[in-house]
Amino acid sequence: MGVTIREAMQIGGLLRCKVVAGQSGLDRQIEYITVMEVPDVIRWLKGNDLLLTSLYPIKDDKEAIGRLVQQLNEVGSSALAIKTHRYVEEIPEAIIEAGNRLGLPIIEIENEVSYLDIMTPLMEIMLKKSDPDKQQMESFFQWISELAMSGKGIPALIEAVQQMTDNLVTVGSEIPSLERLGKGRNISPLNRAQKRELKSAKRSIRMERMFDDRMTPCIVTPLMLNDELYGDVTCWQTKREFRELDFQVLNRTVLLMALEFQKAITKADVEQTFKDDFLSDVLLGHVQDKMEALEKGKMFGWDLTKNYQILSIAYTTQGGETENRDHEALWVQEQRRKLLRKVNDIFRFGVHKVIVAIRKELIVVLYPREDEVDKREFPLTSDPQKGPVMHLAESIRQQLGNEFEELLFTIGIGRFYQGFDGIHKGYMESSKAIKLGRPALGQKGCIHYEDLGIFRILSQFNDWKELESLYAETVGKLADYDWSNNANLVATLAEYFANNCALSETAEKLFVHVNTMKYRLQKIEQLTGCSVHDAEKRLLLHVGLKIHQILQAENV
Repeated sequence: MGVTIREAMQIGGLLRCKVVAGQSGLDRQIEYITVMEVPDVIRWLKGNDLLLTSLYPIKDDKEAIGRLVQQLNEVGSSALAIKTHRYVEEIPEAIIEAGNRLGLPIIEIENEVSYLDIMTPLMEIMLKKSDPDKQQMESFFQWISELAMSGKGIPALIEAVQQMTDNLVTVGSEIPSLERLGKGRNISPLNRAQKRELKSAKRSIRMERMFDDRMTPCIVTPLMLNDELYGDVTCWQTKREFRELDFQVLNRTVLLMALEFQKAITKADVEQTFKDDFLSDVLLGHVQDKMEALEKGKMFGWDLTKNYQILSIAYTTQGGETENRDHEALWVQEQRRKLLRKVNDIFRFGVHKVIVAIRKELIVVLYPREDEVDKREFPLTSDPQKGPVMHLAESIRQQLGNEFEELLFTIGIGRFYQGFDGIHKGYMESSKAIKLGRPALGQKGCIHYEDLGIFRILSQFNDWKELESLYAETVGKLADYDWSNNANLVATLAEYFANNCALSETAEKLFVHVNTMKYRLQKIEQLTGCSVHDAEKRLLLHVGLKIHQILQAENV
């Protein structure tokens, strides 16, 4: 059951409009609201339609204008509402004459009144007065399409769905800028199993979730973008039981909400790119004007005059490669977004305001420290906060590992330096800690630059030719021999040194006979000219192994 034209003229935007012809038909019923977007719109009308138009599709066709009212009357339309001062200055006389003759109300829409000002309040009343059916669903879909196209946003879409389903609707979001949509209610977030189920189903699913401290039946619709779950639209059974049409309403509406989510993601990506580009200059020490950089940092809400501990987070897949994934670039981009959100979430409720940014393949964390540092020299020879910082890094690594089971994480920590210039120094050391520490840790773990030992010295060499020459004279020869003969002299030497040159223990660790170990050590001496029993030569082999690890790290 709809509303009459007479009743409609007292509702919403129509209050500011006027009937200019066809007053004898004011008791005609409105059951559908349609916007005229194409010239042959008549063929799509069902009867009892209120047709909204600017006459744009037929503004240059006098014959079509002359036939319009007659055609509307023949299909049983209820009224014609025309927006003036946009494409036509006034309603054509032919339309007014036909409206009066046929008793079909002609309504003039003021220029400042939008279609939504008319559609939204009328649809709300019509939905309350009747049970939804196929025709009303089509009217609803046109209504929400108009809401989306007019930029009314997610709140307006939520309100429309609530009117249609007669139940409360909420939106959950993985995007920080849209998290406010779920505020104001005590709602349990989706757990990991529920998220996996939604991502797999890609459609609305019945669930039971905690709502205002009690288990409540609900329909949860996944909000997917690039095959990733970015949120959910949940209809809660708060007033009436669910109907099959509710699933159609949610599945159709979520497509329009996804567009709003995409807008938010694009905006966040652009903002993050500006932040990352600026912070990259700070991290790399490329800042020309320090005061200008400090002011620019304030624009992002950052206080770069504070002292920061720098942590760099590297990640790779369990297999170490992503080349075999479909749409690899999209996958990598989505992973970065999710990792960035997760790292920010880890620190969200902490005391300190942490800065998180992406620098190439690393996620960089600037963690504020409030040590009394005025009279101390940097880097600190014995940092009293090293233990807590390492504990923090391991906690971050474990939380990321639990959330992203397909990824492995390595976290590098730089030594603590003071002030703005210390950010660059701390970052360079944290990234070196990852690069040089990975051969020892593998693809996961936490390593402090201070614990790199001799690597700290080797990494400072600007003339790599000398190091490469030393490597080629020692362990490089072993690596070449291993490659050509499918041997493992490099691993044997590393294990021998790791066991403090204990022959029997090394043989046991490598599961070989002691005589085999003796043969391998002789072969090492033969190839390199360095005896493991000569302290000076043994040092060369030690350094050669460290250079070997650095070269391996270069290829990770």
